[in-house]
Amino acid sequence: MSDAMRVVVACGGTGGHIFPAVAVVEQLMELTNGNCVPLFLGSRDRMETRLIPSLGYDFEGMPIEGFKGLSLSTLTLPLKILRSILVARRAIRRHKPHAVICTGAYISYPAGVAAALEGVPLIVLESNLNPGKSNARLVDRAAAVVLAFEESRTFYPAAVQPKLHVLGNPVRTQIDTSTTAHDARIWWGLDPNRETVLVFGGSLGARALNTVIENSLEAIGASSWQMIWQTGKGHAVQKPVPDNIRVVEFIDDMGAAFAAADLVVSRSGATTIAELGIVAKPAVLIPLPSASTNEQKHNAQVVARHGAAIMVENDHMRDQLLRTIEVLMNDHDHRRRMAQQMKELGRPNAARDAAKLIISTSSWKGATV
Repeated sequence: MSDAMRVVVACGGTGGHIFPAVAVVEQLMELTNGNCVPLFLGSRDRMETRLIPSLGYDFEGMPIEGFKGLSLSTLTLPLKILRSILVARRAIRRHKPHAVICTGAYISYPAGVAAALEGVPLIVLESNLNPGKSNARLVDRAAAVVLAFEESRTFYPAAVQPKLHVLGNPVRTQIDTSTTAHDARIWWGLDPNRETVLVFGGSLGARALNTVIENSLEAIGASSWQMIWQTGKGHAVQKPVPDNIRVVEFIDDMGAAFAAADLVVSRSGATTIAELGIVAKPAVLIPLPSASTNEQKHNAQVVARHGAAIMVENDHMRDQLLRTIEVLMNDHDHRRRMAQQMKELGRPNAARDAAKLIISTSSWKGATV
């Protein structure tokens, strides 16, 4: 391990923070010909505890947790932050990383502080348009900051501008863009010649979005297009489902789902927007109103300003969503222009470019890229 590139990666809480980190580590492994040894840090009771080891990576939990409002847990939060910084410092001293990578959320803060205290180059990955609370506090300590959007520069002071690198949001390579719409629709058991709308609310679905779709089933059944609808776990459809709709709890192959679609309706998380850019699909984006620092609305607004999507507010879905879908599905030229704009926003090499930046910023001298 002495000549390997070693990295400590702090990520967790949601897939939106975990998967960009994993995507970058996968590219680090490839760029170093497998000569990279990562250690992941995260919370002790969130999805990273199971997910990271299942991918074959070493994982160490920290006692850190997010702010949960005024409670006993809030009173002990400063202590947990200090304990987490100590855990991260011990991990850094033991692992001797050439770089520390933080992807945001509360999990990143103690690892970022520990990296600065131990004198290890810190690289911050910011997937959203506006910086999250932890990342904003780590920028001054960072050697480099990877941004997903050019417009994100406006959120940072002049002193840190030289650290900013607009490379896009890293996405794992599992999305196959070679499947044709015809073949994908057959795979889904749909009419291969009928235009298709893909609706999903993330891995867990979205209750408000599901409710609107379920209340619109009769109208969708009478439309000229068809639909793939991912409900997420825990949503049992109570109304009759028309033949032109495929309902699934979870989509394992997002490549096949995107390939089948002429229009995507979804939340506006950073990973979803990055994937839409790679597959160049026009979208109707519905920001999650409870997202921290309202980042989903910021994400949707910047994509809409580029003409790649239309934003519908969560509170206006009942009145506007189906009407917006109908207008777009009846206007092929508009969707084609949106798709072109989405393609221009896409950065399919973001993970590799971020990995190259991390290698060049790190203290590792094993190779040049």
